[in-house]
Amino acid sequence: MGSEQAPENLGENAPSMSASAAAAQPAGAGASAPEGVFSANSGRCEPGAPPGSGWATACHLVGLLDFGVSFLFVGVLATLVVWLARRDADAECDFHGKEALNLQLNLLAWQLLAIPLLCCCLVGLPILVALPFVKLVALLVGAARAASGERWSYPLIVRVVR
Repeated sequence: MGSEQAPENLGENAPSMSASAAAAQPAGAGASAPEGVFSANSGRCEPGAPPGSGWATACHLVGLLDFGVSFLFVGVLATLVVWLARRDADAECDFHGKEALNLQLNLLAWQLLAIPLLCCCLVGLPILVALPFVKLVALLVGAARAASGERWSYPLIVRVVR
């Protein structure tokens, strides 16, 4: 009664770093930052994110700045600026920038081809209506794939930029 047993080895009860957190910590790094917090040692916020995924994702997402209408050229130019600024420093950004720029140029070509079709036979109207939705879905899928670290190519587009 009243006998309290102290743990024999305090090392067993002391909090320790999980195996996955220890593996994610770069060699030579000191105390790690809490999960979800920016760490200067790793240069990223998310423990499992591949390096540069923010810029690779941005290559796709900046294409949405023109609200799906490529005639404004804002999405094409923004994608071009991000790709040109980061292509030498980040291989993932180079790949995803080329893919996003190719999609933007293909959609612009389709919109330009739809105008004569609209004038002569109204076939261009469904094309012009559908393309902003195609652009939205394609860029969001591309951004999600880039954020997960996957090298994904848009299907059914002509690779203008190689």
